[in-house]
Amino acid sequence: MKKEIRGTVRDTIDVLPGVNVSVKGTTIGVSTDANGKFILDVPDDNAILVFSLVGFITQEIPVKGKDVINVILKVNDTKLDEVVITAFGGKQKRTDMVGSVTSISARDLKVPSSNLTTALAGKAAGVIAYQRSGEPGQDNADFFIRGVTTFGYKTSPLILIDGMELTTTDLARLQPDDIASFSIFKDATSTAVYGARGANGVILVTTKQG
Repeated sequence: MKKEIRGTVRDTIDVLPGVNVSVKGTTIGVSTDANGKFILDVPDDNAILVFSLVGFITQEIPVKGKDVINVILKVNDTKLDEVVITAFGGKQKRTDMVGSVTSISARDLKVPSSNLTTALAGKAAGVIAYQRSGEPGQDNADFFIRGVTTFGYKTSPLILIDGMELTTTDLARLQPDDIASFSIFKDATSTAVYGARGANGVILVTTKQG
């Protein structure tokens, strides 16, 4: 008998939007909203919920009579020694980073989706991506990094591909196999480097050369 499960997903600091919440062994699933909340209909009381987000340890929790399931995801410490591309274009170990940066591997972007912008949904904490239309040519996702700021009318993040400022359309047409590194900057560091242009966050992509 189907039942509705509600809950909130967070880390040790704040709520986590964009977490994938799915029923193990099925295609049933949702993503947490901007407040880290989710509502999911499960097949029965024997269902197991899987909570996953890039950079965090995946958790599996049996329903077993619960109506509300609140989860705290822990950071995956094995990711801390990753080398990431910084806002200045250099390379640095994640453990040495002061600013908030998320790296997404090209492998994680290889998912069934219309283009690269829609593939970003649920891939990084604090990044909200949603698709307004499925029409050909109009299927790019709008996405926000940790909400929307008040710096002017533009709400989308600054997109830099190989050091050039490009558009969401350019990002959408990029193929995951062509990506060498993909980093998202989510705090004041991006504003300090790029000024008001980086107020909504920065997506920094380096493509493979040769």
